[in-house]
Amino acid sequence: MNTATKEILRFWKTQWEAYMKSMMAMQEQGETMLDMIQKSGVLQEGSQKMLKDWADKYKAIQKTYLDMVEDHFQKLEEIIGSAL
Repeated sequence: MNTATKEILRFWKTQWEAYMKSMMAMQEQGETMLDMIQKSGVLQEGSQKMLKDWADKYKAIQKTYLDMVEDHFQKLEEIIGSAL
């Protein structure tokens, strides 16, 4: 049972890391797109500021989420390690 539990946790972590990599790539593409839109002059100054504020808040929320999940994985590893 203990080997199976460790393997399941390892699988979850591997899937999480793959998800994080794809999410970060999408975020980078999104930031590039926002930069292009802002530099194009299509948006008014107020709209540009609103977009930048939105992007900054999104990044902060995303970092909090990622940190929390990583913390929970650490706790799971500790729990599983102490139970086995």
